[in-house]
Amino acid sequence: MDVGVRSQIAKATLSLLTIVVSLFLLGVIVLILCAGLQINPFKETTTSFLIAAFLGLIGVAAVLVLLNVATNISLIADARIAELRIEPRQVFFKKWLAGFLAVAAVLVALVFVGSYLSKERYLGIVRSQADEVVQENKSMLDDVSRLLASGKTQDYKKIYEIRSFLANQRSGLPELTLIYSGKFDSKLAMYRIGEYFPGDVQRDTYAPSYFSCTQHIDCDYLTRFFSGEKVDVLQKYTIRDDQFYIYIPFTGTESRFVLLFERRNRYGKIGS
Repeated sequence: MDVGVRSQIAKATLSLLTIVVSLFLLGVIVLILCAGLQINPFKETTTSFLIAAFLGLIGVAAVLVLLNVATNISLIADARIAELRIEPRQVFFKKWLAGFLAVAAVLVALVFVGSYLSKERYLGIVRSQADEVVQENKSMLDDVSRLLASGKTQDYKKIYEIRSFLANQRSGLPELTLIYSGKFDSKLAMYRIGEYFPGDVQRDTYAPSYFSCTQHIDCDYLTRFFSGEKVDVLQKYTIRDDQFYIYIPFTGTESRFVLLFERRNRYGKIGS
């Protein structure tokens, strides 16, 4: 193989290696953002594809490095360094650096904007379905208010059945928990009725499950509502663990309670 062909191979591999390294570094930036902040705006198939591409870039870079080193060693063996007139290309490096930073900025913006839009869109869909279920079943919610006031085991069982019915009215609805209040040693206590009924109607036993509120998420909201204040629907989601919350308060004639729709969404909506 003559010197000209080997020189072209060295230049081509160096150019390809620059592109591959650039893509690899951009992937590292996205990986650090997603892993460090525990966010992921991509769907599962897209995430799998990106991981495979990331690993593939490592393999391609290794092959290009070996090929470039081999061709450059052969060139050095065949010609003197002075005759090759190798000079640093500052203009190319500056253009590459500017282009790399620009693409990196776009990727960072895409991760954050994509994650935000995915959460807002998902929350809007769930809220719309939850509102429909509430509006269509107000008579049942009035029954829940009455049953809560009675405090009998069979009435709590009926509430559990109503909760299960409401939770299965739409395929896109997340987990539904009914939160109600009571007193423990003259202090406000909050209880929950979820997917499991903690009681036995035949034995007339019921062991209420406490609802543990989360600071800066719902503690103040629930305390104000169960203390008699009028509150609106509360919508929130967390950035790190993609937890979605929709609190729909209901004030009946005999008692009040909150319908909590929540779901852990592990992936976003970008990609396939």
